[in-house]
Amino acid sequence: MVAGALDGKTDLIVTKSVSRFAQNTVDSLTTIRDLKDKGVEVYFEEQNIWTFDGKGELLLTIMSSLA
Repeated sequence: MVAGALDGKTDLIVTKSVSRFAQNTVDSLTTIRDLKDKGVEVYFEEQNIWTFDGKGELLLTIMSSLA
């Protein structure tokens, strides 16, 4: 799914929670930043986090470290 988004096939990824997105905080943030550079937003349903939101990356960092 991420590869398809990076290839421009989608502009939004909806996922259930931060813990389901990546194995660790570094992988999660790296992938989110790569997707952001391509104009792809990610929405995490359980935490109500949008990655294009100004506070999204901060919340994502905190939630990833807890997960």
